[in-house]
Amino acid sequence: MPTPFYHLNLAQDLLAHPACPPLLADHSGPFFLGNIAPDAQNISGQTREATHFFSVPMRDPAPAWHGMFDRHPVLARPAALPPARAAFNAGYICHLALDQMWIAEIFDPVFGEEAPWGVFRERLFLHNILRIYLDQRDYPALRPALGDTLGAARPDSWLPFLTDAAIAAWGTYVASQLAHGADPQTIEVFAQRMGLHRADFESLLQSPHAMQTRIFSRISEHALADFRQRGLAHSLNVIASYLPG
Repeated sequence: MPTPFYHLNLAQDLLAHPACPPLLADHSGPFFLGNIAPDAQNISGQTREATHFFSVPMRDPAPAWHGMFDRHPVLARPAALPPARAAFNAGYICHLALDQMWIAEIFDPVFGEEAPWGVFRERLFLHNILRIYLDQRDYPALRPALGDTLGAARPDSWLPFLTDAAIAAWGTYVASQLAHGADPQTIEVFAQRMGLHRADFESLLQSPHAMQTRIFSRISEHALADFRQRGLAHSLNVIASYLPG
């Protein structure tokens, strides 16, 4: 549910954390790619559930990567995998863990199908506005070389349910938005999905009063900052469970 740039920003902080295993710093390109790879279903044409291993609304709170490992046991044994593939998998399950947190704490209760206000299309629009807002905050904090690092990762039969070509193409697409002089395409993507214009999003994003009234009155910036810190801690725990020692 968070955008690729939110996931990459968190991955960047994970690599800088003293508890992060050296393996991930040594193979940062695959780790970054893993942190965005579940969304390669946008290119592969698969359903979201096929790459995320849970549905929305989220009826089952069980960790999605447990289902992934049940279906594909080879992925559950990082010590038996090439280091780059293990680092990629660690990033992949971080993505799943953060998405499940986001849906359980932000999307479903505040913007989802059963949220007790407005109509669902309005809530989807405002959820997209929130994600764009967070992108505009996080994107400048991404390291200049991140696009090159991400683009240099080369999948090699890393996943049995998602092709190397789809993973690489998605990585290239995201990396192109990190190139010097490039801009994130988040508004364009959401506008196309919703059949709206860029101006429909910008008019709200550029109004602090409208943002406060329509979004932050329902989920505060303090709550979003708290979510970010807990997401970092949760991701570190997920990594530690996957790469013990």
